[in-house]
Amino acid sequence: MERYTNNCRFILSCNYSSKIIEPIQSRCAVYRFRPLSDNAVAERVLFVARNEELDIAEDGVEAILYVAQGDMRKAINALQAAALVAETIHKDAIYKITATARPEQIHELIETALEGNFSASRKHLERLLLEQGLSGEDIVGQIYRAMFEIDIPEKEMVKLIDVIGEIDFRLTEGANERIQLESLLAHFALSGKESN
Repeated sequence: MERYTNNCRFILSCNYSSKIIEPIQSRCAVYRFRPLSDNAVAERVLFVARNEELDIAEDGVEAILYVAQGDMRKAINALQAAALVAETIHKDAIYKITATARPEQIHELIETALEGNFSASRKHLERLLLEQGLSGEDIVGQIYRAMFEIDIPEKEMVKLIDVIGEIDFRLTEGANERIQLESLLAHFALSGKESN
């Protein structure tokens, strides 16, 4: 980088600048971009689909918005991958190729656990892990996102978010994902029983 500064520039695009080592960071100008709005992502996805002559259903666009979370790269990659496996792009194709659980599956998992039904929630988890092949980190991330859409008292929400953070950290450190996810469901089940 230093040897060719007169005639060469590097552009590093990443989601987490903290994961780029300090010596490289010190030689860069950092530009931070906020996530795009759902309208902007949907507009561009429909534009690409139109120009590539892809048939995309409305629920397919909604699934792309859910998966992308304001990241246009994820949105276009999901669209491209789904176009390879389906004539008409529906939500099922998007969730399948992006290894993402449908939001209603995550809500059902959480609500079952909060009802104190640990065994049933464990079966939901097993389907996500074994049948759909989702990773533990992806499931934890989706559970975290779904927490803000579920009606839970503030105090319980804080406790459960703290537990989610701890489980996420343990998974990142290499802990057994099955044990950690079942531990998370156990916390939810205990929390649900205490509030009832």
